Amino acid sequence: MRVLSGSRTPPAGFTLIEVIIAIIVGSIVGVVFFVYMGEQLTHSSDPINIARNEGVAEMWMERILSDYVQEMNAATYTTALATIYARNYNAGIYNMPASVTLTRTYVTYDAGGNEVAVGGGGTSNNLKVTVRAAGYALTAILTAERVTSGDPVTYY
Repeated sequence: MRVLSGSRTPPAGFTLIEVIIAIIVGSIVGVVFFVYMGEQLTHSSDPINIARNEGVAEMWMERILSDYVQEMNAATYTTALATIYARNYNAGIYNMPASVTLTRTYVTYDAGGNEVAVGGGGTSNNLKVTVRAAGYALTAILTAERVTSGDPVTYY
C-alpha cells in the first residue's frame, strides 16, 4: 500500500460560473451608476446658470434703483417715477440684453390692500418694476416718497 506524503490542496481561483455572475452583477451596478451619474453630470451646471441668471436680474434691478434714487435726490424729484417709467433701458448707455425683460406698471392699493393696476395711461405714487432674467424675477415698488425739497435725501 502506498502512502502519500503530502496533503492535496483544492484548486484555487474562480470557477467559470462565478466569473460570469460577477460580470453580470458588475454590469448591472455599472448601468445603474452610469444612468444616475449621467443625469447628474448633464445637470451639474444648473447651479451656475441659476446664480448667473439671478445675478443678471439683480444687476438690472440695482441699476434701476440707482437711477430712481438719483432722480429722487435731484431737483426734479416730482417727476422721478415718470422718468423711470419712460426711460429706455434697451438702448444707449444701458443696453439691456434681450434675455432680460423689464415691466413697469403704475399701481394703487384698494381698501383691502389688494394691488390694482392703473390703466389708461394714468399714473400714481407707486411704480411697480419687475425685472425677469431666464425665469427669475425681482420686483420693487418705487414710491414718490419725497414730497418737498426739504425732505431728507435717500442714499443707495
